[in-house]
Amino acid sequence: MIHEVSKIKPFPTRMPDDLREWYEKEAECSRQSLNFVIVEALAEHKEKKIKQREVKNANI
Repeated sequence: MIHEVSKIKPFPTRMPDDLREWYEKEAECSRQSLNFVIVEALAEHKEKKIKQREVKNANI
């Protein structure tokens, strides 16, 4: 697993200071890395969008 993760290329992301500060606090409170918290949020957002599209397509 560690070998696979090392193949992931860095992806610099710009974000507003207040948003970064919020995620930094979330990471600190949950004792997880900032990267983990941001990736988790992106994955949750992706799943939410997928479900929304499925519902929308089912109603067509």
